[in-house]
Amino acid sequence: MHDLTAHPIFMNGLAFLTAALLILMLVRFAQYVATASIENGELRYKTRKALGLAGYLLGLVIGIAIFSDQIGNLAVIIGALSVGIGFALRELIQNLIGWGAISFGNLYKPGDRIQLGNNMGDVMDIGPLSTTLMECGGWVNSDLYNGRVVHVPNNLVLRESVINYTPDFPFLWDEIVIPVRGDSDHRLARTLIESVGKSVQAQIAEAAHEAWTNFVRYNRAGEAGLESVVTLKFDANWIEFTLRYITDYRVRRSTQDKIYSAILEQIEATAGKVQIATPPLRVTHLPAMNAPEKPHAY
Repeated sequence: MHDLTAHPIFMNGLAFLTAALLILMLVRFAQYVATASIENGELRYKTRKALGLAGYLLGLVIGIAIFSDQIGNLAVIIGALSVGIGFALRELIQNLIGWGAISFGNLYKPGDRIQLGNNMGDVMDIGPLSTTLMECGGWVNSDLYNGRVVHVPNNLVLRESVINYTPDFPFLWDEIVIPVRGDSDHRLARTLIESVGKSVQAQIAEAAHEAWTNFVRYNRAGEAGLESVVTLKFDANWIEFTLRYITDYRVRRSTQDKIYSAILEQIEATAGKVQIATPPLRVTHLPAMNAPEKPHAY
């Protein structure tokens, strides 16, 4: 035991652990003091991350300084254990690679709404090992928060698609379907649905055009219609109108509510000229079944 504690690598390791603990305490104290008076959330987050990164760099420098006279021995030890270390720490290494891909590939940043694998939510933090999301959806049938905080391993970006709702163009194309009875005035129905779409679209038209102009300036993308569009198709049951429009990704559900409510009010004002269709009810007549007569008792 005395030989182990007297070994230079053991003493250097103990010194490094002590220095790392002191650096951690110093970084936490600096983060608390530096961010206490910052009201802007994004600036506060970046300040905390910058101080944390400075702590990592300081620890690396101190580690190199402490082990500078043992670099040769460390190389031999690490080389001998490289296979075992690589197997045991493969998840850790993949997470670090994923962190690098996120950071330098600009896949997403704090504040973005993303879908990573089966997880969708707003990015709260990006750490070396995992990304923290405020989850949306799940058992909630909408794009709103459900209250859960999810920690997603960074290595997921290496094997799953990353869907980002936010960068450069924070709008989505959405559609709603309105079924109308076949004996309704389909021209009047189209007119009132178009008017509702245009009135809702007018609230974000200027911001959407500006965002799309900036988007195509830096990205290769074709022409896209930003105005609301109504299309029609029909079958034996009803006429089906589809309203296509753009909306801010944060208010997609509430925008749907506004459009549906406005269309229903417009339809009610037509005094029956336009009526919402319902699935046909089919009544099947079952033939009468004669029960067998019971035998008479003698």
